[in-house]
Amino acid sequence: MNYSTPHHISGSGTGLHGAVLLIENDQFVSHAINEILSSSGLRVYLAHDGLEGEEMYRAYQDDIDMVILDWRLPKQNGRDTLRKIRQINPDIQVMVSSGYAAEEVISQLADQHPFTFLGKPFDIDLLLGEVEKLLA
Repeated sequence: MNYSTPHHISGSGTGLHGAVLLIENDQFVSHAINEILSSSGLRVYLAHDGLEGEEMYRAYQDDIDMVILDWRLPKQNGRDTLRKIRQINPDIQVMVSSGYAAEEVISQLADQHPFTFLGKPFDIDLLLGEVEKLLA
């Protein structure tokens, strides 16, 4: 497999527990979200395109509690990646992240509810609050 090793960082923690698969192609955004989540006590698996995200989910599905999925991804778009992950586990908690209008993304994923939508750019507290809800 050609994806990177899961990135586990134990942070000082804010009481969040579990593992998140972050599928994000923008290196800056990926690094920032990884730092935020890991410093909150979560283990973070990183993937930088849709195919890598799907492969990583298949490999580590027993450990991953939720997925944060960028809408625009190379190699396999967010919609196809979400469908394939949901074929593996229909009940996985998913947060779709995008700079596109919420209505556009939500309408294209009508068959994949429920999921949480988080518009970019987003506030750190909003991100952590939504992650906490999904992990509850």
